[in-house]
Amino acid sequence: MDKGWMDAPRHTEKYLQGLVKFLGYAFNKSSVENKILCPCENYVNSYWREESEVHEHLVCEGFVDGYKKWMFHGEHVSSSSIPPNLDEGDDRDEGDDISDLLRDLAASSDKGGDLEDDCGLDQDDSFLEYLHKLEADSRQELYPRCKNFSKLRFLVRLLHTKLLGG
Repeated sequence: MDKGWMDAPRHTEKYLQGLVKFLGYAFNKSSVENKILCPCENYVNSYWREESEVHEHLVCEGFVDGYKKWMFHGEHVSSSSIPPNLDEGDDRDEGDDISDLLRDLAASSDKGGDLEDDCGLDQDDSFLEYLHKLEADSRQELYPRCKNFSKLRFLVRLLHTKLLGG
């Protein structure tokens, strides 16, 4: 699907027509109870919303920067196309790369693995929603202007320390 419309000004016919096609695609492929994750600049694929609200957000605020692979809206992506973690400080330990963990999870789901059971999810939970929450937490700063830890990276480090040190 052509995504050139995403770079057009949001008031143009090109953008609005592309947006209608995106919404049709996203709701066909990834809706849950008539809602999808809203990919607007404010909600950053973190909140489930109905079509009219998603449409309004994407016209008023636009898509979150860099969301060209619609991995949370039904587009098949390979593990190599998941964006790198934005929290890549120079002090990262080897083996502490959260983006690699997310790529591995996505790759496992591409291969039809039984990740819902592996991750302890109930049958009613959506793996896509679970993966998205992890991805969003990997981009969220632990506190304002924190460049060394994302929310997810901090929690992983905390659990790792607890397991090793008690």
